[in-house]
Amino acid sequence: MATAVAPMLKETTRKARERIDVRLRPEQKTEIERAAHIKGLTVTDFIIQNAVANARKAIREYETWTLERPDAEIFAAALLEPTALGPQLAQAAKRYKERFLKR
Repeated sequence: MATAVAPMLKETTRKARERIDVRLRPEQKTEIERAAHIKGLTVTDFIIQNAVANARKAIREYETWTLERPDAEIFAAALLEPTALGPQLAQAAKRYKERFLKR
């Protein structure tokens, strides 16, 4: 009975993984293999670790604002002391609140 379960688990594990094929120049492959060996990793694990780390960094950089000090101070001041709304914008905000926020 156990032999029937083992192939099924192996197949499930196989289906849970995706594949990416990459073409490299010979010197790139050699360099990656050397770095993986230095780190004590397989080439696959080395590539995955570095690709995921770089992907997360790229996403974080894309989703994060970084302001230089003068701009950050202006932004913080605007949050702490917002300017008053003009009469038309104040009226539009009032209509919005009456229409959509009072239920």
